[in-house]
Amino acid sequence: MKVVLHDRTGGLGQEVRENAERKLARLARHFGKVADAEVDFSEERKRSGLATIVCRINIHMDGRRTPVLSAHERGADALSALDLALDKIDRQVVKYKEKITHRKKPLSPVRVPQQDDGEESRSPEPERIRLKLRPMTVSEAVAELEVDGQPFYVFLDENSGAIQIVARRSDGSVAVIEPIVT
Repeated sequence: MKVVLHDRTGGLGQEVRENAERKLARLARHFGKVADAEVDFSEERKRSGLATIVCRINIHMDGRRTPVLSAHERGADALSALDLALDKIDRQVVKYKEKITHRKKPLSPVRVPQQDDGEESRSPEPERIRLKLRPMTVSEAVAELEVDGQPFYVFLDENSGAIQIVARRSDGSVAVIEPIVT
């Protein structure tokens, strides 16, 4: 991440410069699309003669249609103004990151939320579930379906020896699905 610092106060110390670069590098850790940052320090004088330091931060993101995030704050000294502006810009970066990551996810009633069990690399192959099927009649399978409360029940037909499925329809009736292998 590239950091450009402009000093219009006339006496900005090396400590403030290093502090700004270190804290702005933290933004790239939050979100990898941060390309560069411009930090501008200027001095504002009030009628009473008191001087305040104004810190303006502009963050440019990688990408074609990305916004420029900006924040400006006033403080008694350069470090306090920098900290206030960094807090603001940090919230904006996190909000932008959440906005684009939530927009990319498909919404589906079938999708199951991912469980974080410490496993980082997942295989592209789906999970295999093994069932022990016992031979039964269709009426016994319908009775099991009613007891279970599940939307379907897989069983082995005792007359034909084929795998069959009884499923509950949305209107409450029950249908028997007979797979045909070709």
